[in-house]
Amino acid sequence: MRHPQLLVYERDGLLAHLLRRTGKAGQPRKPSDWSLRQPRRPETCLRLLSRGGPSLLVLEVGHDLERELTLLERVTWLHPETATVVVGDTEDAALAGLAWDLGATYVLFPPLPRDQLLDVTDALMARLAGTMIESLAEDADA
Repeated sequence: MRHPQLLVYERDGLLAHLLRRTGKAGQPRKPSDWSLRQPRRPETCLRLLSRGGPSLLVLEVGHDLERELTLLERVTWLHPETATVVVGDTEDAALAGLAWDLGATYVLFPPLPRDQLLDVTDALMARLAGTMIESLAEDADA
């Protein structure tokens, strides 16, 4: 089983900075919890996901919609076990709906506050870690 990974696909690095520095209840996140990576190209993101193991992709949309939504669609199709959080900067119900339709696990657009991303990622990471533990237990029983 591979080390759990948190991939942040964004343009400016602000989301990764937020996720790297803060964990539950404002406590610093332990570096050993998850491997945080910031792929800059969709191909790199897909390659990292193909290695296996529990993964969470935080995908910021709104800068190059065709590329970003294509990545979401491909991740959903090729790696359905990967949890995906789509984050937008502006209130856009149509774009948020499209993200849900393309398979996003969670969509965070205004008026929801950006800092809600911390709670969402913590909950999804815990769920993925639980799935990983169950899988290891099943392998041990086999």
